[in-house]
Amino acid sequence: MKQLTPMDAQFFYSDAPHQPMVIGGLWICDQNSAPNGLVRHKDIIRYINSRLSSTSLFRRRLQHAPLRLDDPYWMEDKNFDLEYHIRHVGLPQPGDWRQLCIFAARAMSRTLDMERAPWEITVIEGLNNVEGVPAGSFALLLRLHHAYVDGKSGVEITTLLMDDQVEFDENTYRLPAPARMPTRAQMWAKTMPRLLGQSVRSARAGFSVARKSLQLAGQLRGEACPDQSRVPATLFNTRVSPHRTYGATRWNIADLKQVRRCADGATLNDVIIAVIAGGLRRYLLRREALPVEQSLVALCPVAMRPESARRDMGNLISMMLIGMGTDLADPQLRLQAITERTQRGAPLAKEVMHELITALGDMLPAPVRMIGGWLQSQLRYVSKLHLQNTLITNVPGPTNGAEKKYFAGAEILATYPMVPVFDGMGLSHGITSLYGQIIVGVLADRQMLPDMDVYMECIQASLEEYLALAKEHAQAAAESAQRPAKNRKRTPGTPAHTAAPATE
Repeated sequence: MKQLTPMDAQFFYSDAPHQPMVIGGLWICDQNSAPNGLVRHKDIIRYINSRLSSTSLFRRRLQHAPLRLDDPYWMEDKNFDLEYHIRHVGLPQPGDWRQLCIFAARAMSRTLDMERAPWEITVIEGLNNVEGVPAGSFALLLRLHHAYVDGKSGVEITTLLMDDQVEFDENTYRLPAPARMPTRAQMWAKTMPRLLGQSVRSARAGFSVARKSLQLAGQLRGEACPDQSRVPATLFNTRVSPHRTYGATRWNIADLKQVRRCADGATLNDVIIAVIAGGLRRYLLRREALPVEQSLVALCPVAMRPESARRDMGNLISMMLIGMGTDLADPQLRLQAITERTQRGAPLAKEVMHELITALGDMLPAPVRMIGGWLQSQLRYVSKLHLQNTLITNVPGPTNGAEKKYFAGAEILATYPMVPVFDGMGLSHGITSLYGQIIVGVLADRQMLPDMDVYMECIQASLEEYLALAKEHAQAAAESAQRPAKNRKRTPGTPAHTAAPATE
């Protein structure tokens, strides 16, 4: 029995019909690689059961504290029924990418059953007209509650369902019988000491909040940062509806590495943010809704999970707010600005923000946080605060992601991420990687962004702009490298000059 941390519990308390706190993944699978070129539903059940038989992570459900006076616990479900968590549907024809995105968006608008282990897998048959995907392929839609996992642990746990070879052996290991459910008296025995100790925890956490807040303010002053002091209001920063829309794209990592050379110190993550920023700028210009003198601000989660806990449940993250440079028309200036801001923001997120977020959770008793989550879902006051404009979260895929992956004998062609939206932030971007590609999944409120295809076109145009910039930069570097050699030929005896090679 493991208790939810305040951060985990807050995702549970914030869950509501209009804003399900659910992380998702959409896998495209080609069953031609399977024996006889066919994967049956019973094969999928058998395969998943084999992969989950060695861990209890997928068998845990919530157990509430008495009178909900404390945060809930994860308990292994003695009545766990695998087939309840696996659904099987057919994609409406013509079975193209648009129909698949519509289905995924509708699924992501539904909450999960919190009376059972909070995850589900939907097998989607009938992918007959998706470009680059063989006819007869199927998709898997995996959904997990955010209280269950964060992005990094979610990827690590779901990779348990991946295999490196077509043939798979059923795991003969079986988990021991789940522990007996605690009695009411035992639950009170766990809850009362925590209630009695809450005042001490609140005092300690309050001191930590004050100390870290002063440290944060001091570092921000020390940076003399010219960034704006507030987040602008945009189309995406109001109350969300219960309806979603989804789109996705893939980029070659090799191309993005070329773009990285256009700004000193830029990382792959900086390039991704810059491309998305360019797409956002284009889209808002089309709708005549771009804040002119203010940059949009992205909320970027920062993983704090050590390698030893990579497959543990729960959330171990910090937060970083990054000005996206959407007020800059020049793509190179935008990339350079983002690079400088992430270089300042990343240490701040790891050294200060993580402890500050943790202390804030410890300072407030569970009933107060629960009531706050309920009030927020009813009054939706967060939508008026404008804390950020969009979410961009980058979670690398499997460590050996260059090798082919299989699911029940079917080759996994692609994995598309899905990240929840909520009141005050109706647009999210999930990033992952597989087979030498960066995969971007965009989930949005349907009323805020009714034309997802147009938004994806804007992102593609931004990518092409940066690829053209990288080409110009490479040509300029090549010409600069050749120029000293020509000068040596024209004026013999002049000192030799060596051009520094371009580096990644």
